[in-house]
Amino acid sequence: MTDSPPDRTAEVPTRRSRSRSALIATGIALPLTVILALALANPRSTAHNTPSMSAVQVSAPPLNPTTTPACNKLLTTLPTELATLAPRTVKSQPSSPYVLAWGDPAVVLRCGVAKPAGFVATSLVYAVNKVYWFQAVDGNDDVFTSIDRSAYIEVRVPKKQLTQPLAAISDAIVKALPAVCAVPEHATDDSSATLCTHR
Repeated sequence: MTDSPPDRTAEVPTRRSRSRSALIATGIALPLTVILALALANPRSTAHNTPSMSAVQVSAPPLNPTTTPACNKLLTTLPTELATLAPRTVKSQPSSPYVLAWGDPAVVLRCGVAKPAGFVATSLVYAVNKVYWFQAVDGNDDVFTSIDRSAYIEVRVPKKQLTQPLAAISDAIVKALPAVCAVPEHATDDSSATLCTHR
């Protein structure tokens, strides 16, 4: 008596299902591989599309206990991005949390700087969104210093930088710090002692 041949009908669906699973896996993996290869070949296709930039080297103002509270408050209101300018990594000497930079060429903010040397009673100042700024020129940079808050805040703007950052920074200053002195155009006989030049 011969044994009947094994029944292979039950194996057919298993082989077909394996083949189908392999095809599905290949169909998913192949497009993903192609997309990944294209993304690696073309880094500009990434979402942020920002080129890598070296850290901005900045000389930090000396730490001053009298301006630290004001600078801490300012840090809470400054935007991460400044208008259209992306944040930059900063390496300050000495290390300080009160130095920030945005964009390329970099706009650099330093909180807690000294009173600007050229700022006198007859200096021309600019009002930007309720903050008063004294302007100086240092080589290829315009250097603006806010003069009516409890800490002097310096913003260095390269002349090649097309984005003007003072409006956004002024908005952050107004949110964080009240004015503490008067500018000459708003001074009266009673307020002359509170002029910003007398700080």
